[in-house]
Parts: sequence; C-alpha cells; structure tokens
Amino acid sequence: MSNKVREYQGQGITVTYQVERCIHAEKCVHGLPQVFNPKQRPWIQADHAEADELAAVVMQCPTGALKFSRQDGGTEEVAPSENLITLEVNGPLYVSGEVEIRQKDGTVLFTETRLALCRCGASQNKPFCDNRHVERGFHDKATLVGASPKPEESAELDGKLRLTPRPNGPMLFQGQVEIRSHDGQTTMHLTKGALCRCGASLNKPFCDGTHNAIGFQAE
Repeated sequence: MSNKVREYQGQGITVTYQVERCIHAEKCVHGLPQVFNPKQRPWIQADHAEADELAAVVMQCPTGALKFSRQDGGTEEVAPSENLITLEVNGPLYVSGEVEIRQKDGTVLFTETRLALCRCGASQNKPFCDNRHVERGFHDKATLVGASPKPEESAELDGKLRLTPRPNGPMLFQGQVEIRSHDGQTTMHLTKGALCRCGASLNKPFCDGTHNAIGFQAE
C-alpha cells in the first residue's frame, strides 16, 4: 500500500492525488475538464475552478484517489450518513461511508470516506484496487442473489464500517452497510460478513472459501 501523494493548489483549496489509488473512473475528467485534463501537465489545474465546485467534483471520485482540504473556511468533506458497497461490473467494490481498514488486532490502518476494494486478487496495492482486474480478465456481472431489508438500528453499532483483510483470505466487514448491485435493482442490508478478494468465489461478492483451494496469498 503506497502513500505517495501529489498536491495541487487552487483558490483556497488544495487537491491531493494518490496515484496508486486511481483506476481512471474519470468522474473528475467529465465533471471539470478545465481542471482535470490528462493531456496537460500538470494534469490537475486546481486554480481553474471555484473551490466549492472543485470540492463537489473531487467527492465524486469513487476510489478516494482525489481528496481536498480547504484553506478558505469552506466545508471539508464529511462521511456519508450511510455506508454503501456498490458492485462494479468486472471491477472492484466501491465503498463509501465512515470506513476504517483495520489489522486483525484492531489497529486502524486507514480511515476513509471513499475507496475501491480489489476483488480480482491481482492488485499490487491491496486492499485497494489498482486496475489489474483489466489485464487479468476478471469477470463478474455485479449482481446480487436475493435481497434483505434494512435492519433496525442497534445501539451496538456506532455507524462505522470496519474492514479487516484476513491474511490469505477474505475481507471481513462489520457495521451496518447496504450492498448494492451495479444496476441498483437489488440491495442487501447486513451488519457483518466476508467479502471475496481472491476473485474465484462462486458466490461473489461474498467469500465461499475458494481462496483455500487456489492457494490465494495476500496480507
């Protein structure tokens, strides 16, 4: 997991870009082409838009590769009120909310509001997606079998979604979360479970133990 971050100063706002987290979803390019242009150098011209407009587009970046900080007293990014995992066709799991990525012993490695989780097994920046699902030829229709209603709020849940990658195994999750198919037609509301990250489960996006059979290795 790399921490190399580049900074671009705008009008009362600083945009940061973590290269290894970018998978070219292009929400930024389509949202503010005068700011985000891969054909120019630097490719981010943060002073070509007002701070509020720029912040709104940055928050559309589903991987969290783009973030911002305000120097003009404007509103900083806050976590969405509900945690959401969205399946991407032949691609990662997009996660948004109040998210913590933890080690097995409970140590918090990252706190995030937007990220893309690798689920093909090939990323060199696990647990984050690095676009290697494309060259690997990962295939998944991003559908869900069955649906489940939203459970009643529990005092035991504090609103956070905690993700814990198991060595050579799945991504455990704990906390109230909605899991949504790519087309948005099917949703499941869960409070705990295990997500496949080896790419071979027959019950995607959930783990079915196939990682043991194929000898999946990951920290």
